[in-house]
Amino acid sequence: MPPSNQINIVRLDGWVCPPPIFSPSFEHNYVTYDRTEPTTESIASRLKNMDVAITTRVPITAELLRRPESQKLKLVAVLAIGTDMVDLKACRERGVEVRNVPAASVEAVAEHALGLFFALRRGIVRMHNIMIEGTEWVDKGNLTSYFGGLPPTCKEEVVGIIGVGELANLTRALGMTVHLSEQKSLTSIRLDRLPFTKILETCTVIFLTLPLTPTTINLISTEELNLMRKDALLINVARGGIMDEEAVVKALKEGKIRGVASDVFLEEPASFENNILVKTAREDGGRGRFEKKVSSESTCCVSMILL
Repeated sequence: MPPSNQINIVRLDGWVCPPPIFSPSFEHNYVTYDRTEPTTESIASRLKNMDVAITTRVPITAELLRRPESQKLKLVAVLAIGTDMVDLKACRERGVEVRNVPAASVEAVAEHALGLFFALRRGIVRMHNIMIEGTEWVDKGNLTSYFGGLPPTCKEEVVGIIGVGELANLTRALGMTVHLSEQKSLTSIRLDRLPFTKILETCTVIFLTLPLTPTTINLISTEELNLMRKDALLINVARGGIMDEEAVVKALKEGKIRGVASDVFLEEPASFENNILVKTAREDGGRGRFEKKVSSESTCCVSMILL
């Protein structure tokens, strides 16, 4: 048992990023686990006698906080921007403080979002797969049927950002017109924002960069997709559950939007067995078969194809 005057800290998922650096004068006992099974029993066993729990994706639930093993817990430190894996209400009721890292990976996420945008708008994944799988270019003389004409340049793109982050600076630097969305529920619009519905109706590419909360679950669903332009791209680098995945696939099949890219999913880890986006992309094969069968204006691109 560590000395009682020390702060006992447990890291629940050390594989995600390097360990924190503590001051030499900070008296503490630090225990780290590479991975923790996301079950109440497993997590509770690792919280026993701990004052601080550090997590990135391991959930801290109300049930867990009621367990006797967690009664010493005073702080949940989330090594991420989002706190959706933590029951904030239960923590408040128990007097457990929750801290996150508001600027975690903002530059990397913004750059990744741009990568998804270019891969989707320029059909990079499909072109790669077509080139390595056969002689279609030679046989047909061109591949224009897969791309529906020349894509717009950056200066022609109108970007809508629903959330926060560094994307506004990067997209403006590329010459894109950039608009920030007001919150969906607000009727009073800030000077530097556009109404949520206006963003949906006018933008050629919409980036989701906001946290998952009870008010943002299925923020983008059938009603919102019906407002979007037919040439619009929807790119989610926030959290799974913010866009209604079944509604998105339906919109793609009906030609309501041009494409979707996502590196987050409703259920993670995601596969073709538990996720409709991955299943649709797998059926498409990344080559345009999906679009040819359903609509020449539709394409589905999930980041698992890109990475």
